[in-house]
Amino acid sequence: MHDRQARDVRLDLFKGMALLIIFINHVGGNPLAKVTPGRFGPSDSAEIFVFISGYAVALAYGPVLAKQGFAACQRKALLRCRQLWGANIATMLVCALVVALAVFVADLPMTASNRLASFAPLFDSPLMAMAAHVVLAYLPFALDILALYILLVAAAPLFLWSYARFGMAAVAASVVLYLAAQAVPELTPPNLWQGGWNFSPLAWQCVFFLGTALALLVRSGRLEPLRSAWILRLLLAAATAVVAGMAIWKGAASDLGRSVVPEGLHAWLPSETIPWAGKHTLGPMRLLHFLALACLAALLVPREAGWLASAPARLLAACGRHSLPVFCLGVVLAIAGTVLLMTGGGLPMVLAVNLGGIALLLMTGVVLERRRLRRSRTAAVPMAGTAPIAEAP
Repeated sequence: MHDRQARDVRLDLFKGMALLIIFINHVGGNPLAKVTPGRFGPSDSAEIFVFISGYAVALAYGPVLAKQGFAACQRKALLRCRQLWGANIATMLVCALVVALAVFVADLPMTASNRLASFAPLFDSPLMAMAAHVVLAYLPFALDILALYILLVAAAPLFLWSYARFGMAAVAASVVLYLAAQAVPELTPPNLWQGGWNFSPLAWQCVFFLGTALALLVRSGRLEPLRSAWILRLLLAAATAVVAGMAIWKGAASDLGRSVVPEGLHAWLPSETIPWAGKHTLGPMRLLHFLALACLAALLVPREAGWLASAPARLLAACGRHSLPVFCLGVVLAIAGTVLLMTGGGLPMVLAVNLGGIALLLMTGVVLERRRLRRSRTAAVPMAGTAPIAEAP
């Protein structure tokens, strides 16, 4: 197994960046959300989060499967699921407290924002809503991605086992499930709010396990033949064409695009935005756009890039490394930010919500990372009279 120094900082950095964008997009009525990357193409930060999480699963559980077997790997995954499940419940309850203060103290209408309205089942039928939430059948706004993550982590050992025995056939099976979700989009778990999950597990498992498979291929060295200069140039050109083409398409089909183009040319503009790009089932065009973005990131940001050691990069990487607490805090801050923007305040309030929220998320990542480093240093120093203990894989 690679040691901790071999960790690819880019994974943490891009995951941290995705967490900040998710926070911005989750704040209701946030003008800053109109200029996030998701406005320039069909995919957004959710794909980044899920893909990198799948990549990390291979690094965390792959060695356990190889050395200790499937049962040990599944136990580790279920322990992580228990942690995620507890975080999901705690986050929902804290968000519900924020909503209660907004509705019953600040006298804000719950129906004025879908963020607040998603908690209506909890206030209408607390026992039924809590029972449904425990089994992931009631997921208020922004909590469905964490529930999706729980299912994917629970299924990860089976994918790793299948890949170890059948190779790319495991990936093919994942693609078949993805196609099934496209054909029957209603195949999704129930949700007391809005009827079903916003993320179809059958569809989104594909991008998760594509990340897992990529990690396994990279560590096995099977991608080295693809590193020839002409192949890399071809991939760069193709990915650039996909990203640029979809950005132009989406911009031309928007109201803003039509407003800046002479009326005589409107007939040449697309009448509809990019098709087959729905978020619920991770439409094919959406998946293609994300894979092109991931390819560009891998090609344009080399692992040894000097700026990855800069202070801003380290801040983002700290958030990505501690993604669970940062994500949960981001959901709470997004609900609180929605409430604050509903009370008015104009541009100063918009700046306070966004800059304050981002600062708190970055600070959380830094504090948790410093605590982790202190624990690592303490564990590395053996007690007097004892021999050093080898690090567990």
